[in-house]
Amino acid sequence: MKLIITDSNVFFDIIKIQALPEFFSLNFEICTTDFVRGEILESDQKEQIEIFIRLQKLTVFELSEAEIEEVEKFETNRFFKTLIDKTVLWKAKQLNCPLLTGDGKLRSEAIDQGVTVHGSLWVIRTLVDQKIISAEIGVEYLEKLKVVNDRLPLEEIEKLIKKIKA
Repeated sequence: MKLIITDSNVFFDIIKIQALPEFFSLNFEICTTDFVRGEILESDQKEQIEIFIRLQKLTVFELSEAEIEEVEKFETNRFFKTLIDKTVLWKAKQLNCPLLTGDGKLRSEAIDQGVTVHGSLWVIRTLVDQKIISAEIGVEYLEKLKVVNDRLPLEEIEKLIKKIKA
């Protein structure tokens, strides 16, 4: 099964539209880092993520001190205030796998570093493509995304809605 590593933004979007079980039904081994796991503070969201860790649907890479030092030394063109984003980018490069993020700076850096990047819209499209959800549910999730995350590109959401309905 193909690996994919995700940051917290995608988790937050997927939790807010109530699509976490479907997300973990994707035909990918979904991974993240312990830094991202630690960023999920709200108790309800944290518990939802912990359930999928216990079900072994989410792999959390616990970084050793040596790996944290590597992440700190990992060169990027952009400055990251915390190590959280750098950990998922570093791990995606290390594993040669795609990165899921909704963060513009992280997305740009990943592309510059040759990492394949997807976001929450890709997740919804893939859920429909893999027939995990119906087209109608996909459109419903996209409509919810417009409400819960106003930073997502509205034009792209509308294009995807039209494509799914077609």
